[in-house]
Amino acid sequence: MRARGGLAAALAGAALVGGVSGCSGDPETKIVDATAVEHGAALFRDPSIAETSFNHYSCATCHEAIPGEAGGALLPGAPLAGAVNRPQYWGGQEVDLLAAINHCLYYFMTKDLPWTADDEAAQAMYAYLESLPGDGDAAEAVPFTPVYALSPPPPGDPKSGELIHERACGSCHGRAHSGEGRLVARAPALPDQTLDEHPLGEYTEAERLLVFVEKVRHGGFVGYGGQMPPFSLEVLSDEEFGDLLSFYELP
Repeated sequence: MRARGGLAAALAGAALVGGVSGCSGDPETKIVDATAVEHGAALFRDPSIAETSFNHYSCATCHEAIPGEAGGALLPGAPLAGAVNRPQYWGGQEVDLLAAINHCLYYFMTKDLPWTADDEAAQAMYAYLESLPGDGDAAEAVPFTPVYALSPPPPGDPKSGELIHERACGSCHGRAHSGEGRLVARAPALPDQTLDEHPLGEYTEAERLLVFVEKVRHGGFVGYGGQMPPFSLEVLSDEEFGDLLSFYELP
């Protein structure tokens, strides 16, 4: 997707299949005629692009298409309007858009095989991204500062931290303590379940705190494991992170 030309061509008449036909009693095949842009818009919100039942995340889980679309949510990924014209991705770690997309598909959505420039899905996604308003600042590289050297953030305000949980964590982990409304059962209820998995005696208080710091700052992309993406300093400041950990009553 680094090349801007043929990948933006509309795939008019691309078929979106919703159902299977064959034996009697099987659901009827439904064919929906759609442009490449419409196909890409559907893929943007569809976890099945990873082609594994283990994945429940879509591109829209972490990215807004247009700035402000997610309201007050704090999403780890940058808005994607303007992405096709940006000179780099991942804070300068990647210069190829298709490669950047494949990083997301592999690290966060557990897709085994990467998309190639010839794949219909990749072309449709590119057509959708190109259709988004992308002039001016939207085409600039988005600052993304990962935190490699781990240290506890300063203590903060628990009330502010409760709001941070709702804005940054709740969509995947559900309500604090109960996990009610979480995206998938394996997303731990915060902070209780994570603390239970790292009991005192086996871990010190400082080590238990660093589990949260590493998960949030490193995530799967920096090698911590799991499907969670990292929150950069631009998305979640150390002060906001301190508020969150104070809400969790972590030292």
